Amino acid sequence: MSIFLKKHLNINKKQDDIYFSPENPAFFGGEIDDECIRIRIQKDKYILCYKKIYMGNSEADIHIVEYETEVSNLEATINILKGVRINKICELIKDRDSFIYKDIFENSLDKVKGLGYFIEIEIYDKNIPVNEANQLLLNLVKKLNLDITRRNLKGYSYLMYDKLNKK
Repeated sequence: MSIFLKKHLNINKKQDDIYFSPENPAFFGGEIDDECIRIRIQKDKYILCYKKIYMGNSEADIHIVEYETEVSNLEATINILKGVRINKICELIKDRDSFIYKDIFENSLDKVKGLGYFIEIEIYDKNIPVNEANQLLLNLVKKLNLDITRRNLKGYSYLMYDKLNKK
């Protein structure tokens, strides 16, 4: 099956991510790993991000909330995080190719160093309610004949953390 990807967003965008966690409670290695702090280095930009996964009561309720802001000084930002006992956990190097499909979906083909290849599908239109967005995502996954049982909700950072810590 082939689909027409309407708009190419970025040609082979390289993203270097540094993940952090507070000392207590730690975001990584616990029973519930559902949030993270990241600095993304992309070309000459540094983007500080906090992400939290909300599992909800059903498949239709699952969603991620993300807050991002650009910072101008990488070293100072890392030192601020260290100063409040938020420590570096791992780094990821990712090559990403992204496309928009039907003005609804952002499809990314990712090659993550040390982890492999992934397809990430997100809702591009942020005005779509969570339940409707999840249904649209599930319909697209079905249309593409992708195996939903291989879905990774935790994210690359937790996969890398587990790999580095032999879990």
